[in-house]
Amino acid sequence: MNKQICIIKNEQIKYSLENNARQYLVGKLSLPQTLNHIEDDKLEIGITSYTDFHSESPHYHTQAYEYQYIVKGTTEYMDVETGQEYTFHQGDFYVTPPGIKYAQRSQPGTEIFFIKTPPGNDKKIIENTDKVKEWLRGK
Repeated sequence: MNKQICIIKNEQIKYSLENNARQYLVGKLSLPQTLNHIEDDKLEIGITSYTDFHSESPHYHTQAYEYQYIVKGTTEYMDVETGQEYTFHQGDFYVTPPGIKYAQRSQPGTEIFFIKTPPGNDKKIIENTDKVKEWLRGK
């Protein structure tokens, strides 16, 4: 890492999120993105911003811990193995450890600041049951 203070201005972040739901602020990224990020191979930091209702199919991470802070809005998780549901609102902070199999749905206007360590794409998609499909639709 550079021995200088690195800056990503608010205007740049807002602009990059206008057409992209997720942008990384820090990481060693393999895919291009709109926002110029700070290169680092120890962790990933980013922002997810959902303009509309959004759901994410069930998956788990093999190695990564995902730390998340709800900047605004509401997001919900379902542990697909136990059926337990979690609701997180503005100001809540939580961690999803590796191996937890979950689905996620977020209300319009939700913004999430996240930190992922270790970095890298370790996401494993799992089979979607009818119960989870219905839950993801918000019913």
